[in-house]
Amino acid sequence: MHLSSIKKVTALFFAGCSLITASNASAQALKVNLPSTGIALEYAQPQRIDQVFTDVIAQKPSPSPVNFPIANQLFNLEKQEQSEQFKQQVLKKLTDLTSDSGKQKESIGIVIEQIKDWQVGYRESITLDFDEMRLQANANPMLSGEYEFIIPGRSNTVSFEGLLFSPQQVEFKSDQSLSDYLGKLNLLSSAHPSYAWVIYPNGHYIKAGYAYWNNDSTQLTPGSVVFLGYNSDTREMQNIEKDIVKLISMRKGAQ
Repeated sequence: MHLSSIKKVTALFFAGCSLITASNASAQALKVNLPSTGIALEYAQPQRIDQVFTDVIAQKPSPSPVNFPIANQLFNLEKQEQSEQFKQQVLKKLTDLTSDSGKQKESIGIVIEQIKDWQVGYRESITLDFDEMRLQANANPMLSGEYEFIIPGRSNTVSFEGLLFSPQQVEFKSDQSLSDYLGKLNLLSSAHPSYAWVIYPNGHYIKAGYAYWNNDSTQLTPGSVVFLGYNSDTREMQNIEKDIVKLISMRKGAQ
Protein backbone atom coordinates (compact mmCIF):
# COMPACT_ATOMS: atom_id res chain seq x y z
CA MET A 1 0.00 0.00 0.00
CA HIS A 2 1.48 3.31 -1.03
CA LEU A 3 0.33 6.43 0.84
CA SER A 4 2.36 9.61 0.51
CA SER A 5 3.67 11.17 3.71
CA ILE A 6 2.62 8.22 5.86
CA LYS A 7 5.36 6.67 7.94
CA LYS A 8 3.26 3.64 8.79
CA VAL A 9 -0.23 2.33 9.27
CA THR A 10 -0.68 0.60 12.61
CA ALA A 11 -3.40 -2.01 12.96
CA LEU A 12 -5.63 -1.42 15.97
CA PHE A 13 -7.46 -3.99 18.01
CA PHE A 14 -10.64 -3.04 19.83
CA ALA A 15 -11.27 -4.11 23.41
CA GLY A 16 -14.51 -2.56 24.66
CA CYS A 17 -14.06 1.17 24.18
CA SER A 18 -10.26 1.06 24.26
CA LEU A 19 -7.86 1.22 21.35
CA ILE A 20 -4.80 -1.00 21.82
CA THR A 21 -1.83 -0.79 19.45
CA ALA A 22 -0.11 -3.99 18.40
CA SER A 23 3.24 -2.61 19.59
CA ASN A 24 4.56 0.34 21.53
CA ALA A 25 5.15 2.76 18.69
CA SER A 26 7.23 5.86 19.20
CA ALA A 27 5.41 9.18 19.44
CA GLN A 28 4.46 10.59 16.06
CA ALA A 29 3.86 14.18 14.97
CA LEU A 30 0.36 13.18 13.85
CA LYS A 31 -1.77 10.11 14.45
CA VAL A 32 -5.33 9.71 13.15
CA ASN A 33 -7.37 6.76 14.40
CA LEU A 34 -10.05 5.44 12.05
CA PRO A 35 -12.53 3.32 14.05
CA SER A 36 -14.49 2.38 10.93
CA THR A 37 -11.47 0.62 9.42
CA GLY A 38 -9.64 -0.48 12.59
CA ILE A 39 -6.38 1.24 11.63
CA ALA A 40 -4.45 4.40 12.48
CA LEU A 41 -2.60 6.67 10.09
CA GLU A 42 0.70 7.85 11.56
CA TYR A 43 2.83 10.66 10.15
CA ALA A 44 6.34 11.75 11.02
CA GLN A 45 5.41 15.40 10.46
CA PRO A 46 2.29 17.59 10.86
CA GLN A 47 0.01 17.40 7.83
CA ARG A 48 -2.60 19.55 6.15
CA ILE A 49 -6.05 18.12 6.67
CA ASP A 50 -6.61 17.66 2.93
CA GLN A 51 -3.65 15.26 2.86
CA VAL A 52 -5.12 13.32 5.77
CA PHE A 53 -8.46 13.20 3.95
CA THR A 54 -6.78 11.89 0.81
CA ASP A 55 -5.17 9.11 2.82
CA VAL A 56 -8.40 8.30 4.67
CA ILE A 57 -10.27 7.97 1.37
CA ALA A 58 -7.54 5.63 0.12
CA GLN A 59 -8.45 3.26 2.95
CA LYS A 60 -11.93 2.92 1.37
CA PRO A 61 -13.88 3.23 4.62
CA SER A 62 -17.60 2.54 4.61
CA PRO A 63 -19.26 4.96 4.68
CA SER A 64 -16.92 7.27 2.79
CA PRO A 65 -16.18 10.72 4.26
CA VAL A 66 -17.19 12.33 0.96
CA ASN A 67 -20.73 10.89 0.95
CA PHE A 68 -22.27 13.07 3.70
CA PRO A 69 -19.50 15.43 4.88
CA ILE A 70 -21.72 17.43 7.26
CA ALA A 71 -21.73 14.37 9.57
CA ASN A 72 -17.93 13.85 9.69
CA GLN A 73 -16.35 14.25 13.13
CA LEU A 74 -12.76 14.91 14.19
CA PHE A 75 -11.94 14.53 17.89
CA ASN A 76 -8.73 15.66 19.56
CA LEU A 77 -7.77 12.74 21.82
CA GLU A 78 -5.19 14.82 23.66
CA LYS A 79 -8.05 16.97 24.99
CA GLN A 80 -10.39 14.11 25.87
CA GLU A 81 -10.12 14.83 29.59
CA GLN A 82 -11.46 18.36 29.02
CA SER A 83 -14.62 16.99 27.42
CA GLU A 84 -15.18 14.52 30.26
CA GLN A 85 -14.75 17.27 32.84
CA PHE A 86 -17.24 19.46 30.99
CA LYS A 87 -19.81 16.66 30.98
CA GLN A 88 -19.42 16.20 34.74
CA GLN A 89 -19.78 19.95 35.28
CA VAL A 90 -23.07 19.97 33.36
CA LEU A 91 -24.37 17.01 35.36
CA LYS A 92 -23.45 18.74 38.62
CA LYS A 93 -25.26 21.94 37.63
CA LEU A 94 -28.40 19.95 36.87
CA THR A 95 -28.10 17.92 40.07
CA ASP A 96 -27.76 21.13 42.08
CA LEU A 97 -30.99 22.39 40.51
CA THR A 98 -32.96 19.41 41.77
CA SER A 99 -32.53 20.54 45.39
CA ASP A 100 -34.78 23.56 44.93
CA SER A 101 -36.53 23.05 41.59
CA GLY A 102 -39.93 21.99 42.94
CA LYS A 103 -42.12 20.40 40.30
CA GLN A 104 -39.29 20.50 37.73
CA LYS A 105 -37.24 18.05 39.79
CA GLU A 106 -38.56 14.99 37.94
CA SER A 107 -38.02 16.48 34.48
CA ILE A 108 -34.48 17.56 35.39
CA GLY A 109 -33.82 13.98 36.45
CA ILE A 110 -34.97 12.78 33.03
CA VAL A 111 -32.39 14.99 31.32
CA ILE A 112 -29.65 13.88 33.74
CA GLU A 113 -30.28 10.24 32.87
CA GLN A 114 -30.07 11.04 29.15
CA ILE A 115 -26.74 12.85 29.53
CA LYS A 116 -25.17 10.04 31.55
CA ASP A 117 -25.31 7.79 28.49
CA TRP A 118 -23.61 10.24 26.14
CA GLN A 119 -20.09 9.46 24.94
CA VAL A 120 -18.44 12.81 24.29
CA GLY A 121 -15.09 14.03 23.02
CA TYR A 122 -13.26 17.26 22.21
CA ARG A 123 -14.61 17.92 18.72
CA GLU A 124 -12.58 20.19 16.47
CA SER A 125 -14.70 22.93 14.93
CA ILE A 126 -13.28 22.80 11.40
CA THR A 127 -14.80 21.93 8.05
CA LEU A 128 -14.57 18.26 7.13
CA ASP A 129 -15.82 18.75 3.59
CA PHE A 130 -13.14 17.61 1.15
CA ASP A 131 -14.16 20.10 -1.56
CA GLU A 132 -14.06 23.08 0.82
CA MET A 133 -10.66 22.25 2.27
CA ARG A 134 -9.16 21.88 -1.22
CA LEU A 135 -10.62 25.14 -2.51
CA GLN A 136 -10.22 27.41 0.53
CA ALA A 137 -6.83 27.93 2.13
CA ASN A 138 -8.33 28.87 5.51
CA ALA A 139 -10.29 25.59 5.53
CA ASN A 140 -7.12 23.50 5.27
CA PRO A 141 -5.30 23.79 8.63
CA MET A 142 -2.21 21.90 9.71
CA LEU A 143 -2.82 19.02 12.12
CA SER A 144 -0.52 17.62 14.77
CA GLY A 145 -1.14 15.41 17.78
CA GLU A 146 -3.55 12.48 18.08
CA TYR A 147 -7.09 12.43 16.70
CA GLU A 148 -10.05 10.17 16.11
CA PHE A 149 -11.84 10.56 12.79
CA ILE A 150 -15.41 9.26 12.89
CA ILE A 151 -17.58 8.94 9.77
CA PRO A 152 -21.21 8.40 10.84
CA GLY A 153 -22.55 8.65 7.31
CA ARG A 154 -26.01 9.82 6.32
CA SER A 155 -28.86 9.19 8.75
CA ASN A 156 -32.49 8.99 7.67
CA THR A 157 -33.84 10.24 10.99
CA VAL A 158 -34.09 13.30 13.24
CA SER A 159 -33.62 12.80 16.99
CA PHE A 160 -35.78 14.53 19.61
CA GLU A 161 -34.39 14.67 23.13
CA GLY A 162 -34.79 16.53 26.39
CA LEU A 163 -38.24 17.10 27.83
CA LEU A 164 -40.16 14.31 26.16
CA PHE A 165 -41.51 11.19 27.82
CA SER A 166 -38.64 9.40 26.06
CA PRO A 167 -36.14 10.39 23.35
CA GLN A 168 -37.43 9.62 19.87
CA GLN A 169 -36.05 9.18 16.39
CA VAL A 170 -38.41 10.31 13.66
CA GLU A 171 -38.05 9.69 9.94
CA PHE A 172 -36.54 12.69 8.18
CA LYS A 173 -38.82 14.38 5.66
CA SER A 174 -37.44 17.25 3.61
CA ASP A 175 -40.79 19.02 3.38
CA GLN A 176 -41.30 19.24 7.15
CA SER A 177 -40.19 22.13 9.39
CA LEU A 178 -39.32 22.00 13.07
CA SER A 179 -42.87 23.08 13.91
CA ASP A 180 -44.29 20.25 11.79
CA TYR A 181 -42.29 17.63 13.67
CA LEU A 182 -42.99 18.97 17.16
CA GLY A 183 -46.72 19.22 16.47
CA LYS A 184 -46.82 15.40 16.36
CA LEU A 185 -44.84 14.71 19.56
CA ASN A 186 -45.90 14.50 23.20
CA LEU A 187 -43.78 16.94 25.19
CA LEU A 188 -43.59 17.16 28.95
CA SER A 189 -45.59 19.98 30.52
CA SER A 190 -42.32 21.60 31.68
CA ALA A 191 -40.98 21.87 28.10
CA HIS A 192 -40.75 25.32 26.55
CA PRO A 193 -43.84 25.82 24.36
CA SER A 194 -42.19 28.22 21.92
CA TYR A 195 -38.48 27.47 21.52
CA ALA A 196 -36.26 24.44 20.90
CA TRP A 197 -32.58 23.91 20.18
CA VAL A 198 -31.50 22.43 16.84
CA ILE A 199 -28.10 20.76 16.65
CA TYR A 200 -26.94 19.96 13.12
CA PRO A 201 -24.62 17.00 12.30
CA ASN A 202 -21.61 19.32 11.88
CA GLY A 203 -21.99 20.46 15.50
CA HIS A 204 -23.47 23.88 14.75
CA TYR A 205 -26.62 24.74 16.66
CA ILE A 206 -29.34 27.36 16.90
CA LYS A 207 -32.26 28.21 19.17
CA ALA A 208 -35.38 28.30 17.01
CA GLY A 209 -38.95 29.40 17.54
CA TYR A 210 -41.63 26.90 16.62
CA ALA A 211 -44.89 28.28 18.08
CA TYR A 212 -47.45 29.82 15.73
CA TRP A 213 -46.46 33.36 16.78
CA ASN A 214 -42.68 32.93 16.43
CA ASN A 215 -42.36 30.11 13.92
CA ASP A 216 -38.96 30.43 12.22
CA SER A 217 -39.89 27.68 9.72
CA THR A 218 -36.57 26.07 10.65
CA GLN A 219 -35.60 23.28 8.28
CA LEU A 220 -33.72 20.27 9.59
CA THR A 221 -31.17 18.00 7.94
CA PRO A 222 -30.83 14.23 8.19
CA GLY A 223 -29.08 13.43 11.46
CA SER A 224 -30.14 16.64 13.23
CA VAL A 225 -30.91 16.58 16.96
CA VAL A 226 -33.65 18.69 18.52
CA PHE A 227 -33.34 19.37 22.24
CA LEU A 228 -36.48 20.46 24.09
CA GLY A 229 -35.52 22.67 27.01
CA TYR A 230 -37.36 24.09 30.00
CA ASN A 231 -40.17 26.61 30.09
CA SER A 232 -37.90 29.09 31.83
CA ASP A 233 -36.18 32.22 30.55
CA THR A 234 -33.89 32.72 33.56
CA ARG A 235 -30.25 33.36 32.77
CA GLU A 236 -29.22 30.35 34.86
CA MET A 237 -31.42 27.93 32.93
CA GLN A 238 -30.46 29.43 29.58
CA ASN A 239 -26.77 28.95 30.37
CA ILE A 240 -27.34 25.35 31.46
CA GLU A 241 -29.26 24.60 28.28
CA LYS A 242 -26.44 26.06 26.18
CA ASP A 243 -24.04 23.72 27.98
CA ILE A 244 -26.31 20.72 27.31
CA VAL A 245 -26.57 21.64 23.63
CA LYS A 246 -22.79 22.00 23.41
CA LEU A 247 -22.47 18.51 24.91
CA ILE A 248 -24.78 17.14 22.23
CA SER A 249 -22.54 18.68 19.57
CA MET A 250 -19.59 16.85 21.19
CA ARG A 251 -21.15 13.40 21.08
CA LYS A 252 -19.26 10.72 19.21
CA GLY A 253 -20.88 8.88 16.36
CA ALA A 254 -24.32 9.64 14.98
CA GLN A 255 -25.81 12.56 16.87
